Amino acid sequence: MFAAGLTFCLFILYHVFLITVYNPQRIKKSSVIKFACGGIFTLIITIVLLTFGGTEAKKSIQSMKDYENGEWQVKDLLVMDVYRGSRGHKGSFRSNIVLIDTDKGEMTLYLEDFPIYKGEKYRFTYLDATNTIIKVENIID
Repeated sequence: MFAAGLTFCLFILYHVFLITVYNPQRIKKSSVIKFACGGIFTLIITIVLLTFGGTEAKKSIQSMKDYENGEWQVKDLLVMDVYRGSRGHKGSFRSNIVLIDTDKGEMTLYLEDFPIYKGEKYRFTYLDATNTIIKVENIID
């Protein structure tokens, strides 16, 4: 979706550039100004998308390096909330990704080995850059 949005913005910027700078059909100045304003707005959206994408890419690369080097965090955290996604309709794709809200923040678990319940403490092994959980252990008091 990110790539599609970026491609759409670039498509619009190209056509706005053609109309405002090259102006092949000699459109009136009032229309050119409207296209220029739309282009400025689209340029701002494009810059925001590129900044967001670059930041997320840096986090993912850092996470992969941390995983490769074995630099993960291990902490006992209290689970505040668990979101497993909607039940979906018959035949629809259901994701296995679980979002877990802890006292450290929101974390992502891609494979749930056993049910995790809110209000309980678990030992999480996770990557700090993206808060991706590698392993969950049940703490028995």
